[in-house]
Amino acid sequence: VFNTIWTLPVGRGRKFLSSVPRVVDHVLGGWQLYWIAFMESGPFFSPSFSGSDPSNTNTSGGLPDRKANGNLPAGQRTIDRWFDASAFAVPAAGRYGNSGAYVLEGPGLHTHNLTVTKEFTIREKLKLAYMASIQNLFNHPNFGLPAANISVPGSVGKISAINSIAPGRDMIMRLRLDF
Repeated sequence: VFNTIWTLPVGRGRKFLSSVPRVVDHVLGGWQLYWIAFMESGPFFSPSFSGSDPSNTNTSGGLPDRKANGNLPAGQRTIDRWFDASAFAVPAAGRYGNSGAYVLEGPGLHTHNLTVTKEFTIREKLKLAYMASIQNLFNHPNFGLPAANISVPGSVGKISAINSIAPGRDMIMRLRLDF
């Protein structure tokens, strides 16, 4: 996570346009930028199976047998094939699956949020605050976890949802009068 606040160096008493008239300073001076970026690796999740009780414990489903790693190299991952489903199989009758829990890595999170603010003094105790905020500035797609049930061959390994923490670009503008 990166978090930065920057007061733009424009207006009276600042590096640029320091001797502008008050009216120009009122419009151009005092702007602040707030930037926060989230860059995370993906959460780990478990493969599963359903519909049978190979362990004879009166349960349906569980962790499958793991025949290979299952995680694809980053360059081979797509929303239609995030992990190698053929690396997992329903366990043989009479036993539990040998796969560990949380052995697959899901999609990461990459988002930048930017906010611009300015406070305008109207009178001594009367101020107008302006804020414009953009979440997911670059509209980077952030995906949810893929389907992990190997008993559903048509959907296993496919991503069908976006990450609810960082949806698509969202813009908000706000004016607030403080008195």
